[in-house]
Amino acid sequence: MGAKILLVVCGLMSVAIASEGQPPSGDSRSAVVFVENEFIRVGIHLDWGGAITHVSQPGGPNLINSHDLGRQIQQSYYSGPGNYQREGKRKSPHWAGFPWNPIQTGDAFHNGSKVLEHRVRDGELYVKTVPMLWPMENDPGECVMETWITLSTDAPKFAYRARLTNAREDKTQYPGTSQEVPAVYVNGPWHRLITYQGDKPFTGEETSEVRNDHREPWPWVNFLATEHWAALLNDAGTGIGVCVPTAMEFHGGFHGQRGSGDEKSANTGYMSPIATEILDHNIVYEYACTFVLGGIEQIRAEARRLASPEPPAWSFDRARQGWHYQNGRDAGHPIAGRGLTIQAVDTTRPVRMIGPMAFWRAEAAPRLTVRISASNAGSMTVFWRGTPPDKASTKPSEWAAWRNTWWQKERSASATIPAGDKNWVTVDLAGSPAYVGGITGLALDVPDDVTIHDIRLVGPHPRSSISKD
Repeated sequence: MGAKILLVVCGLMSVAIASEGQPPSGDSRSAVVFVENEFIRVGIHLDWGGAITHVSQPGGPNLINSHDLGRQIQQSYYSGPGNYQREGKRKSPHWAGFPWNPIQTGDAFHNGSKVLEHRVRDGELYVKTVPMLWPMENDPGECVMETWITLSTDAPKFAYRARLTNAREDKTQYPGTSQEVPAVYVNGPWHRLITYQGDKPFTGEETSEVRNDHREPWPWVNFLATEHWAALLNDAGTGIGVCVPTAMEFHGGFHGQRGSGDEKSANTGYMSPIATEILDHNIVYEYACTFVLGGIEQIRAEARRLASPEPPAWSFDRARQGWHYQNGRDAGHPIAGRGLTIQAVDTTRPVRMIGPMAFWRAEAAPRLTVRISASNAGSMTVFWRGTPPDKASTKPSEWAAWRNTWWQKERSASATIPAGDKNWVTVDLAGSPAYVGGITGLALDVPDDVTIHDIRLVGPHPRSSISKD
């Protein structure tokens, strides 16, 4: 059966825990657009920014929670200022310290985001949205979100692609901030958060269940999904998984009473891949992932199919690729092929470039090459991050303690940067006895006013410290 479109009128009432005013009336009738085939059914809510409010197999139960406008499957972004406040707009006291935070569905006062355009064609659903700022009352963000949902023609899965286009008056380049890419909230029966966190991904090792049974202020769990996926499953072992292109930090857990509750219930399972990104005032930022309905076997197989066997490499011709800075800023967006020209905030200290979360085995990538332009000769220090000390840890305080140990002198190597344009500088990582086992990311200390064009992990071959393009 080919893809088909259904326009359904329904009443969805949500009662918020930490939101303002009255939730949408149970008698309100709002349009939901569905796209479906014989394997899967996906619906977006046109009064709620086109966020995904329904995912099911045909004839099966809806997995997606819509207790308030902060749930659903939706785009959600964060940037400065740290305590955002627009003059003349009311801010929820529950979210008083929140930054600039546009979300696709709507705000904490139950104002839905505006859909500018939507269409369904050949199994693909597209929606364009002006999002609300979550903590504010009726304060549309100076940005546009676009979402593409493309159904698989041979399995219960769909590709999800998201784009944020900013047009902010505030032109400050704020530091990199954690982004939900995307946020996923499911109903109470799908309460088991499952992933693989080990250091031998795609070898068939056992998965683990991640639980947020701690009693710490941060309600969720941070974990590293080294097989590029996480899933929320029911007691029968089926549910929904999200597969991403590389190993990523995830946040997740469960709120409320496990095992019960429909889409209006406060009970919910949560998971989100997390990317740290600088969101310029005029950025066009995109990401993609795949959602799979089924059990661990189906979800894990899709993640393996999508994974690249090569070590990570980053080219800065159009985007920062998840790299951000301490004590630094760059020339901003658009990059347009020029690379990342980095300037120190405090010129007495080096700039630290911090790369995205990833995973590779040290023996698979013993060397690092960096293509760099510099007016003056200098030096560069490369740091690498190992794996979390206890893959079963579920306490935010333990993750924070690990974060404080990421960039240590004993896990570093240095190289000389020559003056000149687009030189390749090679760093022998394997020359350090500390470069062993699973590696989950890099940081580079570089001088002020250099341009980084490429960063590549490479396999073993004859050493060469400097070469031209």
